[in-house]
Amino acid sequence: MSPSIDDYTDIEGGGVVNKEPVKPEDEFFHSVYIAGQSRVNHINITEEAKKIQVRGVEYNLTEANMIIIHVKEILAKVKQGPRGEITECFSYKDGDAPWFGTTKTADEGQRQCPINSSERAVVEFCKECRSQILVAGIYCDAAGKPILSEKKTPIFVFIRGKGMKYSNVSDYLGDMYKKDLTPIFTPVTERTTKFEKANVNNKRFVTKLTVGEAPSSFGMKDVFILTSGQQIPDENVIEILKVSQKTKEKFIEKFNWSKGVRSTSTEQNQQQAEGVLNMGGASSPPETENPPKPEPEPNSKPFSFDDVAF
Repeated sequence: MSPSIDDYTDIEGGGVVNKEPVKPEDEFFHSVYIAGQSRVNHINITEEAKKIQVRGVEYNLTEANMIIIHVKEILAKVKQGPRGEITECFSYKDGDAPWFGTTKTADEGQRQCPINSSERAVVEFCKECRSQILVAGIYCDAAGKPILSEKKTPIFVFIRGKGMKYSNVSDYLGDMYKKDLTPIFTPVTERTTKFEKANVNNKRFVTKLTVGEAPSSFGMKDVFILTSGQQIPDENVIEILKVSQKTKEKFIEKFNWSKGVRSTSTEQNQQQAEGVLNMGGASSPPETENPPKPEPEPNSKPFSFDDVAF
């Protein structure tokens, strides 16, 4: 009689699964970052310092555009390890406070995260923890037309508001929240108004990314400058909300690191420029330097999302 797997299910979960690294071209969410120094990347393109890179898609851009679909503030305590940065504690800040980190307290209880930076500053373990903002979206041109992969599918990208890059990202999202726009949802109530300001306003415009500088204790640092561009028609905003719903699980899967705190080696940090971990797409990179893109026609309407298979 052959052995049955059912007799050994109690050891399940005690093994190791070897995950093959995902090529940049095959990721779902492609990292958008500013190259800190010129370097030759994995497909032999020289990424130029102070230029925007869309990893696995396009390189050496002076600007990039996206339509926001996901925004998430996280907490991460990062320390320097022998091979680069290591995430020591992480919180996805799921739902309303209280939030909890991935480490335990001395009495083995789940560690509760302080609410803000002032509270973190007086907790020895938490004082080096910092807020970061992850912003993911649909890669597009200035008119809001999605830039498609060779497979004719949308390309999803993200930026990471971390350290010096946090303030501009946070301020831009705050400005989007403050906008008094014509409501999309009716009847208009206090609940719908609050929902739209927090979750919809930032999806109603093309977000333009350019490179700027900000002073730090270590000199000037490259940062993203975020500005709102073309306003998107209401009917397309509804389609964008549907895309947000469809991609939410992929976003959680790739960015909720509490399901397995990961570290990044020095080599990976150099390749990914922002210490961003392997995230998930389906686009093919250009084999050569990027050709110039035609400027969108003035006052041109955003592309119809009905023509795109998400």
